[in-house]
Amino acid sequence: MKKLNETSAVESMSLYEMCRWASLIDAVELVENKCNERRIDFESIDLQPLDILKYVDSMTDELYNNALRQT
Repeated sequence: MKKLNETSAVESMSLYEMCRWASLIDAVELVENKCNERRIDFESIDLQPLDILKYVDSMTDELYNNALRQT
């Protein structure tokens, strides 16, 4: 099996895929920031996958449309 390095993986992504990954990173950082504000250990919380998916779906479309407007 051929191993891709990070650079080739990113270079082979579509704009939509990059927006999707960026949205997921944003969702995790948002949860992390809320944990820090409330002094809760990130590892101890029960993440809600469907809520995260809804956030990623909505943010992906927003990021993607903004990126298309700027090109």
